[in-house]
Amino acid sequence: MNFKIRWWDYPLLALLGGVLLGTAGGVGAADPASDVDLKTRGPAGTVKIAPEPGGAAPKPAAITPQAGSKPLSFKVNYVYRPGGQGPLKTLVEGSVLHSGDHYKIQFTPAENSYVYIFQVDSSKAIYRLFPMTSFGGVKVDNLNPVRGGVTYYLPAKDKSFKLDDKVGSETILFLAFREPNQAMEEQYEALVKARLAQDSAKTDTLQTAIQSSFKTRGLAAIVDDPEKKTATVPWTAKESFTMPVRRLDNLCADCINMVTFEHR
Repeated sequence: MNFKIRWWDYPLLALLGGVLLGTAGGVGAADPASDVDLKTRGPAGTVKIAPEPGGAAPKPAAITPQAGSKPLSFKVNYVYRPGGQGPLKTLVEGSVLHSGDHYKIQFTPAENSYVYIFQVDSSKAIYRLFPMTSFGGVKVDNLNPVRGGVTYYLPAKDKSFKLDDKVGSETILFLAFREPNQAMEEQYEALVKARLAQDSAKTDTLQTAIQSSFKTRGLAAIVDDPEKKTATVPWTAKESFTMPVRRLDNLCADCINMVTFEHR
């Protein structure tokens, strides 16, 4: 079933009932011909975390690499659509996007693994884009482990993110492991709970710790596919685009891919 999302912006980030809100809206039956998009505050205006936050906040843990693991490889497409219209463009390091632009992430792992994708928005707040159970009240079930050869879409196959009017530099971070990174999951869950409790001091401390752990990792680059292959990028239920395949190879357990773009 398709859904139609209607949004109203709030001036401040609101936290309600286990759902992280930067915008709010209602969900109703969709017009099949409509372009269904999700408007976000930075990367993720409405995110329901998986697993569900509950109980006492876990102790923040250091994000440690899994030693001895072989590097992982992915086909990756970061794309955007200026104003939500016209052809897609490849989102790369240094790209300039504008409020109202739509963007999307698509990746295909070469083998089974555990993927974690974050975005640091223009206010330097950290949000997790993968794994994610639902977005804006729409069930997406982007969950770990990911399966080799299966393509995953963020936020969903027929949906896209939409930049709001909060400008500044934003960064997408991609990490992957052969086993669940329990420390990373616990640290992010603690961050979600601090936001729900409106504990700004703890939120700032946890975000600083997470960002510091990112900075200790080696960088892995997304490059053009040497075989010049193409990939189909679905946009809505009725619209898709053909884009050049890009590759994220040799992503080791203590490495990270970072793509920073300017939001104007």
